[in-house]
This record gives sequence, structure tokens and C-alpha cells, in this order.
Amino acid sequence: METRKLQEVGGGTFTVSIPKEWATNHGFEVGMELQLYTHRDGSILIRSSDADVNCLDEATVAIDSGDARAVQRAVRTAHTVGFETITLRRVGAFSTAERKAVRSTVRDLVGTNILSESDVEITIRHLLDSSSVSVCQSIIQLQYVVVSLLRDAIEAFVAAADTHARIRDRAGEARRSAEMVTRHFSRSLVSHAELDTLGVSRPELFAYYAIARRLETVTDQAVQIASTAEKLPEPPADKVAADVCSVADDVAFAVDGAVTAVLNGDTTKIQETRDRCDDAIGGIEAIEQCLYDESVPAEVPTAVALSTTLSRLRQAANCGRCMAHTAARTAIRAENIDI
Repeated sequence: METRKLQEVGGGTFTVSIPKEWATNHGFEVGMELQLYTHRDGSILIRSSDADVNCLDEATVAIDSGDARAVQRAVRTAHTVGFETITLRRVGAFSTAERKAVRSTVRDLVGTNILSESDVEITIRHLLDSSSVSVCQSIIQLQYVVVSLLRDAIEAFVAAADTHARIRDRAGEARRSAEMVTRHFSRSLVSHAELDTLGVSRPELFAYYAIARRLETVTDQAVQIASTAEKLPEPPADKVAADVCSVADDVAFAVDGAVTAVLNGDTTKIQETRDRCDDAIGGIEAIEQCLYDESVPAEVPTAVALSTTLSRLRQAANCGRCMAHTAARTAIRAENIDI
């Protein structure tokens, strides 16, 4: 690292010299007009072009597979990267199935619409400005939905109830929130201005992104539990149902507490979360041992469903533990670094 003294020239202008070797290596020349970007963290970025501002304006994606699912993946991938305008271009005409796939995907993306269509091109535009987005609020909403989903899925399981469709719909809401957080995180990796527009620091946004990905995984586990409940021939025995509900309560508490610890810097929640994860894993192992010993009265289909559900709860508990680790890292950083 080199240091330079800040100097004042005529008219009250401040200047600082740039190392000549660095300027030469990056193509800077005397008289060249430079772009200066100031950021909320106190840094200044110097560029010879406005590439940082416009690099995510638009993307063109060539479609050549003829597979509707490939079209869906292309739209979601370009949207998640953070492009404002996405043009899908095909050598031949888009099929009816491909057009339906694009429309269905766009409807599922927050703040996104189809601008124009032709035989060989479909243009999609993201209309939601980053300045109107609160990533923190998105995480809070995601937290509420995911914890509720997990509890509802377990209630469906112990009652052998068919609530899969309702839970699947709410899971879609959770995934949309998670995708939006991922989109803004991806944009911040390329555009320094994104962080300022969102009003968050890079460490904060990374923590939100990490939490969103874990909550998305918990959502998937809840959907799978609801799917298992739908196929149960009969509810599990009362004792088993009570034990499963107890485990699920520990998992839900851990997930909820870990997110709160990240958002509020509540260090007391971190150990509570870890303890609840340990309790959940211990409860899961105890039920699994009873299944292995055949001390749980259940028909084979019910036993298989129970084993599958316990596996899903274990994965959700592991997500809670990972989020507690994220909270711990966030707290230690906040206590020791002025960011």
C-alpha cells in the first residue's frame, strides 16, 4: 500500500497524485476525463469510463435448445445476475410452449414484465428500482413466511392432511423474496453503486444473501414434508406426533432466532439457536432409534414417511445452525470493525 498527501491547489480544490506506473498500466493519460464515484463507506472509485454504471443495463441470451425449461432457466439466471433488460433471441421462431414458459417465469419474478415480443425475440424488463427496495425488510418477510411454512407443514404431517397446494403457493412467495435478495447481491458484485442505492454495507448484504439462501432451503424442506403428509395413509401415533411436533418447534425456533440475531445483532440469540439445533438433532435421533428398534407402532408406509420427514427436519436444523454461524461472524465483525 502506498500513501499520498492530500494537497490544496488554487481555488480551494483538493488533489492527490496517482502512482505513474499504476496509471500507465491502466491506460490513464494526461488530460483524460475520469469518472469519480463516492460511496457511503467513505471510499472513492476512479474509472476511465462509466462501465460500472451501465454494465448491467441489458443482456442478450441466445436460445437454441427448443426446451421450455431451458428458456425458464435462462430468464431466471439473467434476472438473478441483475440485468435490467433481458432479450431472448432465437434462430427460429419461439414455440408456443417456450412463450408460455417465458410468461410464467416473468409472472413469478418481482417487478418484471415483458416489454415486447416477436417471432424470434422476447424482451423482458425489470421495472423495480433498487432505491425502492429494502433488503432487510425482504429478509423479515422471508423469515415470517418460512417459519410459518415449517410449522404448517408439520401440522399437516401429524394430521395426514392434504395442504400441499396451499403450502406450495406460499413457498413461491418465499422463493420470490429470496430471489430478489440474491439479485441485488449479484448486482453488488459488479456495480459499486448498488450498495449505495440499497443503503447497506457489503458485509451486511452478504449476510442477508447467506440467510436468504438458507431460508430458501428450509422452504424446500417444508414443501417436501407437506408432500409426504399428502401421501400418508393415516396419521402417526399420538406419541410419535407429539415428539415430531417438539422437534419441529425446536427447528422453527432456531431458524427464527438465527435470522433475528443477524438482523438485530442479538448475540444472546446465537447460543439459544445453537442449543435448539442440538435439541432438535437429539430429538430426531431418538425418534429414529425408536423406528430402528421397531418400538414405534407404525405400518411400513407411515414409518417410511416418518423417516423422510425426520430427514427433512434435520436439514432444516442444519440450516438454522449455519445461520447461527453467520450471525456470530456478523456480530464479531460489528464489534471489532468500524464499517
